[in-house]
Amino acid sequence: MIASTGDQPALFVATPAPPPAESPVTGVAFLGADPAASDAAVIGDGYGWLADALPAPAAPTCPDCHRPAVLPAAAPVLWTCPHCHPTEV
Repeated sequence: MIASTGDQPALFVATPAPPPAESPVTGVAFLGADPAASDAAVIGDGYGWLADALPAPAAPTCPDCHRPAVLPAAAPVLWTCPHCHPTEV
């Protein structure tokens, strides 16, 4: 059995798309924005602005005595327990 296409020249007929309508412009144009104000706020401060925006970290508890740990001045990224390690604070 042979399929008859009748008046259809192809299985899918491509029709030209209508011309695009003018779409509204949203946002700020790339060259229209002056980044100087935001650049001055964040350049050279070592991301202090981010630390100011975030809440203070919650102190973990010591696994031995279950007291809250502190951040020592000598190494403010390493938590230590002032009860178990008094010389490190």
